[in-house]
Amino acid sequence: MRIAWLGPTPTEDGGAPYVGTQLLRELARAGAEIDCFLDVGPDQVPRALQGIEGLRFVLRPTKWRWGRWYNRVPMMAFLSGYMFRLRAQWGLARSIAEHHAREPYDVVYQFSQSELGGLRGLRDVLPPIVVHPSTHAAGELRWHRREAHFARALEPPLRRALVAAVLALRAAIQRRDLPQAARVLGVSRRFSEHLATDYRISPERLGVVVNPIDLDRFELARPRRTQRPLQLLYVSRIAVRKGVEMVVDLSHRLADLEGQVEIVVIGGRTTWSDYTGLLAGLHPGVASYLGGVEPERLTEMYREAAAVLQPSRYEPFALTVGEALACGTPVVASDEVGAVDGLDPRVCTVFANGDADAFEHAVRDVLAIADERRDELAGIARAEAERLFAPPAVAATLLAELELAGARG
Repeated sequence: MRIAWLGPTPTEDGGAPYVGTQLLRELARAGAEIDCFLDVGPDQVPRALQGIEGLRFVLRPTKWRWGRWYNRVPMMAFLSGYMFRLRAQWGLARSIAEHHAREPYDVVYQFSQSELGGLRGLRDVLPPIVVHPSTHAAGELRWHRREAHFARALEPPLRRALVAAVLALRAAIQRRDLPQAARVLGVSRRFSEHLATDYRISPERLGVVVNPIDLDRFELARPRRTQRPLQLLYVSRIAVRKGVEMVVDLSHRLADLEGQVEIVVIGGRTTWSDYTGLLAGLHPGVASYLGGVEPERLTEMYREAAAVLQPSRYEPFALTVGEALACGTPVVASDEVGAVDGLDPRVCTVFANGDADAFEHAVRDVLAIADERRDELAGIARAEAERLFAPPAVAATLLAELELAGARG
């Protein structure tokens, strides 16, 4: 199968770009021929992807650079980055059409991004387009509005107004564009439900392909160690819809366990949402904020934690769930977290979205068995990660979806 790939620049750091790196590598190993269209120079192509048979890069570097006048403050970086990406995508879409005219592709696969951009006007001359978004603007906008009652105290009014306008515009564009794709793949069943409802995508055009987890980077350590005091990790962007306020509240609810339990908050703000001000309300005897940590250190912390917390109010997937399980650590997550679908309840405790009492009870239940069943639960957690998130299996599911779209086209 010949695939034209369009999406964010793959990296070896983490997040959606690292998911892209894993998918590209595994699709090539499965025999696909992939032309990866990127808006960067050769020095930004990960070494892990260089020299792989069947994988080629078509590069059109953008002129956007850090440290310029248009990105010196987070809001300007958010707006200028979005505009530069849109412009770059139109150029890459034309490049895909030119390459397709010379040597046809079976399918165009747009990873992580939701708007079709330049692909929309070229649908008549391109093969079927498959879109695999990581999030959608309608969901971001919904929670940007719902959290206004406390977010106004954290973020400047002008920035909130600009963000709301951009999210509303993007939601409108995505609502127009996504139903035009031959196939739309959610990263979870729950996310596909949101896409169907918010963007009126017919069920026969929807599929599910989860994110892969690097099972070598996030591996189970034996014997398993548990920190004292017991650590609960919250690894997330400190931003809208991530449940930051629930973690702050939980730190006070667990005040009776001071000295026995510590909530460790890891992560930073985004260019368009900053909830770090909420963290001043953490109970100082129960919780601490570390900011960002290096990937290697994060892996060690996953292995040593009693549990990882994921109370997001809206979360299409949540890589932290898969990463924690791969390291042998149970998770506590809301039922809006896409990655919890199908997981063994012994290592994934799910509570109703926004229910602070249920969140507290779930955490206390996990803490109660953190020592006595440590090794047993670690084995189950690792097995679940291997069963659901192994990169070769995820890539095989993706390839089957691409072949289905290509055959229908």
